[in-house]
Amino acid sequence: MSHIDQQSQSLLYHNKEKTVVLIDIPRSIAEAQGTPDAPSNRSLYSTPPLEKPHQSIEPRSLKAMQEVRARLPSEDDFISSFPQYLLAYALAEIRAEHSHGFCFERRMAPSKPTGKKPQRSSSGTSLAVETKEKPEAIETGETKEKPEATEDTLLRSTVAQHVVKLRNPRILPISAAVDGYEVAKMLDVADQVFSNPFTQPARLLVLDPARGYKIPPRSTFLLSKVGRTEALLFGSAAFKLFPEPTMSAAPGQFDFILLDPPWDNRSVRRSKQYQTGRRAADDPIDILQDTLGKHLAPTGLVACWITNKRSTRDTALQLFESWDVVMLEAWAWLKTTVHGDPICAIDGIVRRPYETLLIGRQVDLAGDRSDDSAFNELIKHRVMVGVPDLHSRKPCVKTLIEPMMKDSSNYRALEVFARNLTAGWWSWGDEVLQYNWEKYWTEGEPRNVT
Repeated sequence: MSHIDQQSQSLLYHNKEKTVVLIDIPRSIAEAQGTPDAPSNRSLYSTPPLEKPHQSIEPRSLKAMQEVRARLPSEDDFISSFPQYLLAYALAEIRAEHSHGFCFERRMAPSKPTGKKPQRSSSGTSLAVETKEKPEAIETGETKEKPEATEDTLLRSTVAQHVVKLRNPRILPISAAVDGYEVAKMLDVADQVFSNPFTQPARLLVLDPARGYKIPPRSTFLLSKVGRTEALLFGSAAFKLFPEPTMSAAPGQFDFILLDPPWDNRSVRRSKQYQTGRRAADDPIDILQDTLGKHLAPTGLVACWITNKRSTRDTALQLFESWDVVMLEAWAWLKTTVHGDPICAIDGIVRRPYETLLIGRQVDLAGDRSDDSAFNELIKHRVMVGVPDLHSRKPCVKTLIEPMMKDSSNYRALEVFARNLTAGWWSWGDEVLQYNWEKYWTEGEPRNVT
């Protein structure tokens, strides 16, 4: 029997314990743009769901396998960051209990072809608004438009050329919900904390280049890189906007911190999607290690996405340890086709069809989780199954993490390296407004399950 969540619109199936979940990726992001009092009724433009697994690039012989392993540096070693048998069990459970498709019907943006080579998505197809193609679904009112940079490139380049100054947070007025709040150029948005304290979404209107962004209710964002000066700006704003303690957090502190670091792995280097940080003086992980500890509430939760490289898991656990955070759970996002088949071999040595989210809680003393066997035996595991969308779009975990909060209706959350805003949360990163650009959205929710 299919257990469809009556409170969350993005969960197509889950068991009673929610250790196995079937989640719709674009719907989870869309759902997180609203609140129970002001729900979002918009759809996020997506790519067509993957119909069949990717062509295998795994070595076919023992000799070829040995040659591949010999070429990989030691830090690229794949690890058992998640028990693979649980992935197979999760798929079997969903197939037995869920009689519908593996994702909702997706909305694709109409576009004007420009002859430019489209950017590849994680499903193997392209999306118009992710390239220099122009979606026709939303008009800007201009009679003649110049080719636009991709949204992520625009945001990152704006951040790169801006001189950081410590400024007070800018609180959007209540009129921004109807009339919008205008700024002259993108540079006026970079390196300053903006906050919408109201229960309705607001509009941020950039005049040059012409852009409109939907700011969710009670959300706050900082469009900047994670640098030393930017960390001071973030910390100052946190204490100014959270001057009073709550039942669970001191001033300037968060009950939940979510990290999606730009890990410098082979697939990222090939796609050139991220501004990755190697271990250097300006490494964002080191900066966060020095910065966020004082902003994490006592017994606060921390979650960090990792790849299947040993080095990323070890770095994440070192980060946890520095904040006295002990591992509680590991969640795997298993990527499947629309028919429920893994997009590649679960046990591959070149590519694996899942990413792992490590979750821990701050305690008085952090434990050692360096041993792989102990790592997998002492924590709780959950599997999120979902059909991938655009590259870098991950499932929004808000609806799944809230039951772990002491008060799910009143908590403070921060997402670092975010690519979209979330209602009620803070978001920080140099692409933080990417998927809140209004051209990524259309009105109405898909109803059909594929």
